[in-house]
Parts: sequence; C-alpha cells; structure tokens
Amino acid sequence: MKIIRYIGAVLLAAFAGQGCSLLDTTPDGRETLDQIFADHDKTAAYLNTCYSKLPTKGTSYYWVCNAPTALSDEGYLVSGTINDAIPAKMYTSGGTASSHPIRDYKTDAPVEDYYSVYMLQLRYCTTFLQYIDKAGVNSESERARWRAEAHVLRAYYMLEMLKWFGTFAYEPEGYPDDYDYSTLKKRSVWELAELIDGECTAAIDTNELPWRIDNSSDAKRMTKALAWCIKSKAYLFAASPVHSEDYSADQKASHWRTAFQVNQQAVEALESNGYSLKTAVSNPRLYTGKAAAYKELFTSISLTSADDRETIYQATSRQNYIDHNYIGALNWPNNSTRAGVVPTQEMVDAYEVLNADGTVAEPLLNLSSPYTATKVPNYNQKALDLGYNPDDPYAAPRDPRMEACIIRNGDQVLWGGELRTVETFVGGENGVSDDTSENRFTRTGYYYRKYIAPDVDATDNKVDAAPWKFFRLAEIKLNLAEAAAEAGELGVAKAQVDAIRSRVGMPALPDNLSQAEMILRVRHERMVELCYEECRYFDVRRWAEAFSGSQLYQQYFKIPCERLTVMWITKNPDDTYTYERRTDLLRNASTQPRDVLLPIPETEANNLYSLTNKRWQNSGW
Repeated sequence: MKIIRYIGAVLLAAFAGQGCSLLDTTPDGRETLDQIFADHDKTAAYLNTCYSKLPTKGTSYYWVCNAPTALSDEGYLVSGTINDAIPAKMYTSGGTASSHPIRDYKTDAPVEDYYSVYMLQLRYCTTFLQYIDKAGVNSESERARWRAEAHVLRAYYMLEMLKWFGTFAYEPEGYPDDYDYSTLKKRSVWELAELIDGECTAAIDTNELPWRIDNSSDAKRMTKALAWCIKSKAYLFAASPVHSEDYSADQKASHWRTAFQVNQQAVEALESNGYSLKTAVSNPRLYTGKAAAYKELFTSISLTSADDRETIYQATSRQNYIDHNYIGALNWPNNSTRAGVVPTQEMVDAYEVLNADGTVAEPLLNLSSPYTATKVPNYNQKALDLGYNPDDPYAAPRDPRMEACIIRNGDQVLWGGELRTVETFVGGENGVSDDTSENRFTRTGYYYRKYIAPDVDATDNKVDAAPWKFFRLAEIKLNLAEAAAEAGELGVAKAQVDAIRSRVGMPALPDNLSQAEMILRVRHERMVELCYEECRYFDVRRWAEAFSGSQLYQQYFKIPCERLTVMWITKNPDDTYTYERRTDLLRNASTQPRDVLLPIPETEANNLYSLTNKRWQNSGW
C-alpha cells in the first residue's frame, strides 16, 4: 500500500450532545462513503487516515523534550527559557480537566488532545472495518491485509486510551443514529483488554499480515508482531494495581494469570518468528564494553537491519536529541544545545553495584522502601559491603547500562574528534546549575547519553538520533516477567530477567527469591532496562493506587516523583570532590492521586453526565 494523499475524509461529530455517528459524506459534501469505498485508491487513502494520528514519542512532543521521562523519577526538564513546555507546566500546576498540558499538548499545528484524537481515530477504524468487505479493491489478499491493519490500528488507539485515561466508553460496532445514549457506560479496563485482544487476534490470524516489515518505505505499517505487543501491554495494564481496586483477591489473581498466559504466548510467538535480543555489535570500533550491543540498539537507524532483530516497531523519522537533550557547554566548539531532560539521582541510584570482577551485583537501595518520606536513601547494606561509598559514589563498579545511558562527572565524551572530560561540578565546564533561567547546563549533575551515538558531533551532520522505538522484544519479555511474578511463576520471571541482564554482562538474579522479592526485582529491572523509553511514566502510575492513603501510591508515585534529587558536586582545592544529595531544588506538583490518570475533557464529561446522569470524570478531577 503506497501512501496516497486524499483530501476527502469523513468528519466526526462531538462524542456526546451533538450526535455521535460518522457523517456519510466528505467535508465538501461531494462524495458519500459508498462512493469512497467503491474506489481502490480512495479506500487506501481512507486507511491512511486511520494511520494519520499514531502517537508521537521521544523528542516529538512539544518543545522536543521527552515529556513522560521528565514527569517520572527518571528525568527532569531543564526549563530555562522554555517554560511553555509540557513538563514545566506540570511541575508548577498540573493542569485542570478543561486544560491539561499533557492531554492537550501542542504541536506545530493547532492544539490537539489525546482523548478527542484517539476517539476520532477509533471511529475511522470502525468505519473502515464496516466497509472494507464490500470495498472496491484490486485483490482479495490486499483486502485481507488492509482489514488486519485496521484491526491492529484500532487496538493501538484503544491501548493508548487505556494507558492515559483508564476506562472509557467504546462500542466495536460504532454508534448508529438511533443509539440510546442514556444507556452509555464505561468499559472496565479488563473489558477493554479483552476487546483489544479480539482485535489483535483477528489480525494475527490473517495470513496476509506479515510478521516483520523489511521494506523501509512500508515501515509504518502494522504487523503480527506489533499486534502481539499491543495485546501484551493491554493485559499488563489491565491487571495492574491502579485498576484493581474494585476486584476481589480471586479476581486479581485470575487477571494476573491471564496476563501471564497472554504474555507467555506473545514472547513465544515473537521469538519463534525471528525476534531476539540484540547481543552482537556491527561496529565494534565504536561500540565497546559489556553494554555495547545495548548502546548500539538505540543509535541504529534501520528497522530492517539484520543485526537488529529486537526492534518490533519504530518511528519513520529520526529523533533530535543533540540540539535539545545533550551536553550544554559554552566552551565546546559548535555547541549551542539545551540540556533538555537530564537524568535524576533517582535514576542513577537504580543501577546496581558490582563487585570488582562483576560476578556479584546488589541493588544500591532497599527496593521495598528506597527512600524515606523526606527522600533520604535507604541503602542496601549488601551494596555497601560490595564497596559503594556515598562520599565517592562513582568509585564502585555499576551496571554497564549506566554508562550507556548517563553521563556523569569525569566521563569522557568524543566531541569534535577528540575526547573531552565532562565537568558537572559547580563551576565546571558543564557544571550543575540552580539558575532557573539557564537551559544549557544540567540541574541534576548528569546528562543524557542513551540514543546518542558515541561519535556524535554538532559539526558533521550527526545531530539526529535513531528513530523512536515504540516496541522492542526486551519490553515484552519484561511484561512477561512481571505478569509471571504476580502469577507466582517465579522461574519464568527469573528466566526473562536473566536473559536481559546477560546481554550486558550482569549476573543472574539470586535463586530462591520469594514472590514479593521477585516482583520488586522485576519492577526494578524495568526501570533500568527501559529507562527513557516512556515506560517509567506509566509504570509508577499503574503500580500506584489513586488514593492518598495507599502505601503503593506513596511508594511508587508520591515519594519518588514529587521531590527529585540533585547530585551537587563541588571541587576541592586538592582536586577531590564533595558530593551532596539535594532535594530542595526540583519539585513536581503533579503527583497527587488524581495524576495517575489524565482527565477526560471537562465539556465531554459534562455532556456525558447530562446524557446518562452518571459521573464520567476520572477520580480527583
């Protein structure tokens, strides 16, 4: 299917209060849907409309910052002169149901909101599926593939709605003109997961839908592998604590059992159809060390490359990390960058401590309670025994993924063809700054490295990083590990985590962990392996519960994300350093129980209430 430009697209009336069915003509009134679907090219164009609002991630958010990373405990936006950016607004107010910085994010086009956009796309997909069986297409194989793609697209938009908003109203057959809206009701997240499952299964069972796209011009198209990813994630979210308050203990256990079974099937299907963790390096001169393959994975460009069988779905355009998310330094040649989103000390704390030969590893902090309510770290005594010293925090060996993702004081970076030493101490060339009007220097003591090629240079056109990876196999394996741990399948959970750790030379998890310990270790592994991939934002929210007295809300969302830690480094006269953890500089106001989910637009909630006499707004909004 080539991308065909076609202006005649159907409109969607407001979801409630103004009629809810798709109009049967194009905007100019010259063609009916029957006329559109009678033509092959116009049918293809209508499917392109279904593709048109796939989510943008990474630096594609307003002000080219990865907003979800900056709204968890893994990153913070150095705002400076970009106070209009999404995270900057969330740090100070958090928004309202009528105007929310995340939901109503800006692009170069007029303001859009996730809720309206995704509901509109669901309607487009539904209309396409209603017409495709009788549409005028050139071949039955093409009809089958297009139908399968529409099923995956509909599942994708449903998943996005579930992730951001939780429950919502949805009817697979759409809303006919005579629909009785007084009977409208929200679908539970579990019902939505089952509906997503049905969409994905219909696509997976279609022979004409491929497992992988090997033609770069078709890289945006849906696949069976992506359908498995969507199904995997839907059940993981639906079984999570944030959505389980209304279920009994038996129902919760049943949901995790189903999530485990689906995710086990997903991993088996993906691995039996050519997907595997990337463990080899194609450029050993440039990528070295135990985490070399992991590092290269995020800076490789091609989805079809034979040395990357891990990426399942990625964007069609490259990310811009260099101009807005790298080292700000006045004295480095040709560098006018903004520091952008910088790593927090919380993220650095997540990387495990190793012994001298790398055969033993321990989490730095107590995973069941990493910080006190005042953000004092609760150190794991075993990590201290391995040599971690809070007064010299970079001396002991750490998980190799730390070096692959984070730049710290004393690291060397290739810039302009020469190695330069990073100075993040106060007054250093790249020094930490508490000047809120300054956007070139780190606010935390660290800079971003993940997604940045080792030989990047602002002077040689390497300013764009690889395309954003929406899904990769490691995430699905960690989905399986989490569901397995929750379902009591501890051996399966351990095997998935160990495979991921082995890729970077990390020791396997200890044997004989209890179920509670395994759950903590899997959650911890997700923070490390998936850092800056827009997973942590959702993880800390779905592991929480939306009421202030909840221990899970305090542990995973309130304490980690409300007050973020800075590593304030000062250089002493004898060239040693003093390291001070500071929690007085960076605050995030949007860590209330209500913030675990976005609000639906206020006018929408009011319209739905007037129709059904039931409250539709998410809790707290």
